[in-house]
Amino acid sequence: MTADEVIRRLRSFEKGRPLPNGETLRIPRLDADQVLVLAFVKMGGESAPWGLSWGHPGKKAELLTVAEPRTRDDVAEMMAQFAPVLLKHLSHPQYSRFGPDPDARIPPFQVWVLNQSHLEMLHHLAYSYTFTRFGDASRVTRLQALGRACGWLFRESQRPGQLTVIAATRALTETYTFPAETTRQGHLGFLLAWLQTKGGRDARMQAAETAERLSIASNLDPKVEREELQQYVEAYDEARTKNDSGQIERARKRIHKILGEELSRRIDLTVEALKAIAIDKRRENGGLAVLVKESLTEHRLQYRRIEQRIDDKDDGPAFTPSPETDRYPAAAASRYYVHEASQEQLETLLVHDDRELQAQLVGSGQAISGVIREVRDEGEGRKKIPIWVVESDGELPLRFREDSAVCVVGVPNRQLRIRSIEKTPEQKYRFELEVTQGKRERNENGRTVPAAESKALNSQRVVLVKPSMDQIARRKSYLIWKKDTPGAWLTHEVPRVRDAELPDDVGENLDQMRGTK
Repeated sequence: MTADEVIRRLRSFEKGRPLPNGETLRIPRLDADQVLVLAFVKMGGESAPWGLSWGHPGKKAELLTVAEPRTRDDVAEMMAQFAPVLLKHLSHPQYSRFGPDPDARIPPFQVWVLNQSHLEMLHHLAYSYTFTRFGDASRVTRLQALGRACGWLFRESQRPGQLTVIAATRALTETYTFPAETTRQGHLGFLLAWLQTKGGRDARMQAAETAERLSIASNLDPKVEREELQQYVEAYDEARTKNDSGQIERARKRIHKILGEELSRRIDLTVEALKAIAIDKRRENGGLAVLVKESLTEHRLQYRRIEQRIDDKDDGPAFTPSPETDRYPAAAASRYYVHEASQEQLETLLVHDDRELQAQLVGSGQAISGVIREVRDEGEGRKKIPIWVVESDGELPLRFREDSAVCVVGVPNRQLRIRSIEKTPEQKYRFELEVTQGKRERNENGRTVPAAESKALNSQRVVLVKPSMDQIARRKSYLIWKKDTPGAWLTHEVPRVRDAELPDDVGENLDQMRGTK
């Protein structure tokens, strides 16, 4: 935890209730039909779902279960029934109302799950079905498409700043600070009880502790499995051995009812988390529009394009990523740089529309809050070299040095270079900065921003933060796919010499993965 997070946690303990993080919301609120809520339950020790439920907020959830999750063919049939639902929501080319064109304009969408364990189920499904070959051709096609979709969702959930796959527990803990230990904040019922219970600290804490006793993970509570379900599973297995159709149906119905209650509780909690964010009175951060756009770009390039088997000169060839590990060196390197760029963008974007975030950065020395004391132009003729002199509180920590690049909060395209830093007798930092980009007068979010050399800027308070350098990492991700760069033979081609020939179970056939053979 950072020092600021510790202080917020202590304040939350003092107040006896959750406190909002930031001046703005950092999760976009979409219409109900743009949000798909998913929940899973599984038998202890198994990786396949025993049942799943899905739906849109405000509408009745759908439910599918199997009587015996260790019968993998039954699980596969259940997942094949569910596959079109997820594929349609993700605008898979064969299921999308927007058609197969990978460049079609898809509106924002979200997939909400309860917590990390439900996210991990997406990975299990990708592992099970991405390359499955069992069953008739139609089922295999649907299951493989489901496996690829779940694989993309799981991978996208790891990318910083993405707004497509949302775990409800993480959404709430990023939106509020809760007066509780971090380990307990993975329980959604616990968080919602703190948020929704009326009264003081004691009433909220008691409600949270009661809610915490009910399992919400994809794993069932062992007591429920042992005391309620085990007898019916045994009855079902025994009836199958005897071929007793009546007993099979009775056992199946009881299992379905119990699993349905567990799934309904998980779905309801996730929908409640959605509602908690929907009724929050804070406005959405202006930077979310950029993050949503980036999420849709990733969806277009890493999902719809690949499903259409279309290569891209900047984003690489279309291939099916392995759910196990990186089997394509160039793709692994490219995705590393994309994640690096996403992290850089996230760290520098939202601060421009949230004064609390700005204050946190100023307090930690990662931003400068000061007053412009002098504006002059050192250029000659038509060339402008605007110089600002800014003074700030010299008692605050400072992590900037001479030649550091900064930009103006609210005007991210106006960038400056710190020429010098000195401390005045009045214990203030005095910065001399040269405006290097965004010198002209401009309109920013409906307001006029004076030219960088304008005397109207004198005495104005500004906040200066680190500018985003995400395009550097993105450029590197593009360069990975250039085959004429030094070392490209390591990542793009297998050397055709005898010593480089490896057994099939060791070496990766890149041509086959790219679909060129």
